[in-house]
Amino acid sequence: MAWIDESLNPDTGAWIPTEGDPPRGTDYNHSTYCDLVISGLVGIRCRAEDILEVHPLVPEGTWPYFCLDQVGYHGRMVTILFDKTGERYGRGKGLQVLVNGRQIARSDSLQRLAATLP
Repeated sequence: MAWIDESLNPDTGAWIPTEGDPPRGTDYNHSTYCDLVISGLVGIRCRAEDILEVHPLVPEGTWPYFCLDQVGYHGRMVTILFDKTGERYGRGKGLQVLVNGRQIARSDSLQRLAATLP
């Protein structure tokens, strides 16, 4: 079981009691859900040095395309995209890693990629 809570109503800004029936916070998906997509499914692996590593967990053949756009990393903006046919995004087929709009790594298939940040 996970316990993550939000203390303000997102629509009104009023404080929300953290007790209740059922109690709020139990298995609550908020920012941790985004982290699971960014670091898990799409596979950005945080590293201390100026290397960007991407290792998607999306099984080959399940999604024809996906894009994670404008994620801040080491003071740069990162985009990870996969396009099986190259028709969805018009940038060619395969997995691509872009930093500040410039491609720094690519592969025809979903696999681990690592590149030095520009």
